[in-house]
Amino acid sequence: MQEKELRILNYLKDQTSCVTASNIADNLGFSIRSVKTYISNINTNYPNLILSSRNGYLIQDKERLANILNNFTNNDIPQSSKSRQAYILKLLLLQQQTKNLDELADELCISPMTLMNEISKIKAELKNFDLVFKTKNNCAYIEGLEKNKKKMISYLIYNETKENFISLDLLQTYFQNLNLKVIKEVVIDRLLANHYFINDFSLTNFILHLAITMQRSLENLTTPEALDSSNNVHITEPVSKLLREICDDLKKYFPVHFTNNEFYNLALILMTSIVNENSTQLEYPQLNDIIGPKICNLMELIQNKVKEALYINLDNPDFVIRFSLHLCNMLVRLESNINLRNPQLLSIKNTYPYIYDVSVFIANIITEETGYAISEDEIAYIALHIGVLIEEQKALRNKVKVIVLCPRYYSTHLKLVKKIHAIFENDIILSGVITTPDELKNFSDYDLVISTIHVNICLTVPIIVISNYFDNKDVSIIANEIEKIKIARLRSVLEKKLKFIFKKELFFYNPGFSNKEDAINYLSNALNKFGYVDSSFREKIYERERISPSAYLNIAIPHPLEMSAFSTAIAVSIHPTPINWNQNKVNVVFMLAINEEDRILFRDIFDFVTEIISNKKYFQTLLKTKTYEDFINLLITSV
Repeated sequence: MQEKELRILNYLKDQTSCVTASNIADNLGFSIRSVKTYISNINTNYPNLILSSRNGYLIQDKERLANILNNFTNNDIPQSSKSRQAYILKLLLLQQQTKNLDELADELCISPMTLMNEISKIKAELKNFDLVFKTKNNCAYIEGLEKNKKKMISYLIYNETKENFISLDLLQTYFQNLNLKVIKEVVIDRLLANHYFINDFSLTNFILHLAITMQRSLENLTTPEALDSSNNVHITEPVSKLLREICDDLKKYFPVHFTNNEFYNLALILMTSIVNENSTQLEYPQLNDIIGPKICNLMELIQNKVKEALYINLDNPDFVIRFSLHLCNMLVRLESNINLRNPQLLSIKNTYPYIYDVSVFIANIITEETGYAISEDEIAYIALHIGVLIEEQKALRNKVKVIVLCPRYYSTHLKLVKKIHAIFENDIILSGVITTPDELKNFSDYDLVISTIHVNICLTVPIIVISNYFDNKDVSIIANEIEKIKIARLRSVLEKKLKFIFKKELFFYNPGFSNKEDAINYLSNALNKFGYVDSSFREKIYERERISPSAYLNIAIPHPLEMSAFSTAIAVSIHPTPINWNQNKVNVVFMLAINEEDRILFRDIFDFVTEIISNKKYFQTLLKTKTYEDFINLLITSV
């Protein structure tokens, strides 16, 4: 089975309803034709595994699929160059210290020449982990520090399992001599006994590092090393005690030994992943005593800069406590060079691009203050913390202000208001409850009147009439009107702003770019040429890109970290044939140049662009839009 066929099976494994070839192609980066070919090949080898209908593709027999995937993982000879390299590395790092090259070529069913080509690529990969691939007497082995070997193993396993990283069953396939469920039970029991909390991703990450250490111990692969003199982060006594208890419990089940270096490195991972349950129940004034002035000052700086630049309020006490504790752990990870993988990275980035972009802004503040570069995995963890807060503020801003008009009859009007609020609390703000139409003159700020009687008053806002019984029909009437108001509100803003922010001289259809660099250079030069930005704008774009590429699925939204344009404008390039943008294939580029006075528009612009592109119908039409005028008309009508 080809690697790409396996990726399709893994994608369909998580789907509960039919998905089209187009959806699969978009998510996996294949062409629609290729998807159909791969599915045909799969069904040839595994008849009726993937069901096909007018609605798309679906796998109903999940148990059969699991058996196929498991057999493939364990038994199939690696077919691609990448899978062969991973096989060789896992063999030498997890199973045996040396391997005869002739035997290795036979196992992989490849020629000695092909094996040498794979080894050449492996050597380049190992350099990233300060490891060296060596041969002696026609036997291969890997030389380097024990901690770097473990990092390499973790990297390999994560890249192979990242779409299902949290699945212990999938990780179990790498550790035949260990029972990961037993390890998990030991860890959780000890965490609970010592009153510590750990999230699921960090727990899986810690179990993976424990398993790697234990597997190498069981296979006698551990290299004896003196305690690393660079270990300058102090492990607190409570964490040392907790880890000693975990290790002692594990020794009851497995004949393993933990060296001093291994204990220290595991303690670091544990210390930067757990939170004392008492800490999450802190009152805000107690925070400084727990995390210290350094973190408190950094938190305050982040709050101030985010509020000033992006109009986002991060002053919620519960958020401040939780995010400050996260910062504390993250800084220790950065100081100790611990890379905490985030399996939700791509999902967060592609589904919530604005939240991810705000997280990039915060990551840059942390980098400027501490000197540590923040990985995309860590940025995604920041997004998990700030996402809920931002979405709550967005929901509040988008709520429709409603007045309920219902003549008083015993407590009927109060019961009606209670029902309306219970159903639409996420969509409305109740501005007032009145019993006669005359009372409307006492209100000036509202978007909708919901009434149980007909009103002969001319208003600038819609009035809808519902029954006193408030049945399903009434619910539907209110829901439809709320949606109309939200769309009208957005369309009103857009009609005023679209021609203001999108300029004819900055619209480019199929300009012939080959890659990200072509797009950034050309669009930033155009913005500079027409006087929207200064000559430093392009380098500021690249500074932002170095932190994290600005591509989200098949669009890119490059912009500087600061809003320093002379005047606000968006340069647009449309590419029917996608261009390379790091790991993404991009069809549309929106380069944002925002003036500081217009920074309040940043979120609206960002959300609008991403919402338009998420509508596949309009996106396909957009790719055929060759003129500025058609482009503007499409954007307005798409709302």
